Amino acid sequence: MSSADSTTARVSATPRGTSGRLAKGAGMAGVAALVLAGAFGLLGPRTSTVEASGGGYDLTVEHASITRAGQPAPMHVRIESADGFAGPVQVSVCEGLFDHFDFQNWYPNPSAETASPGLVLYEFDPPSGSVLDVSLDARTAPGQLGGREACRIAVLKDDEPAVSVAFTTWVLP
Repeated sequence: MSSADSTTARVSATPRGTSGRLAKGAGMAGVAALVLAGAFGLLGPRTSTVEASGGGYDLTVEHASITRAGQPAPMHVRIESADGFAGPVQVSVCEGLFDHFDFQNWYPNPSAETASPGLVLYEFDPPSGSVLDVSLDARTAPGQLGGREACRIAVLKDDEPAVSVAFTTWVLP
């Protein structure tokens, strides 16, 4: 076999230059950082809590802040009113949230559900006390390739937001 037909004829026998060694080192450091982040649980599911007060209500939302496809992503909404609730409690949720999650059920179930552009509106029967706790059983939808979803949840009074919170959920690939 002649050297002209060899698949290694054009390969240089000299060692890599400084830039090649630096690129290899940077690549190895990146892989090591990912492995360490995973080992310490920094890439796994996380929840966060956001709170706000206004219009006679205290609103607390615990939500998935980091999740992955197929992972549980529960949400808990707590609405407190010092004066109690005189009638149904209206809650608006950003419609985009439903693009990334498979919702199983609300606990308690809303008594009514409607939509307006960009929002899903829920109405809950008033609780007997001064606190309404609503839990959402949800899972990150399968096949999510990653991304970020910003959302706002509000308690409505006379069809206008009395208090609202904003949050972001990161879906990792």
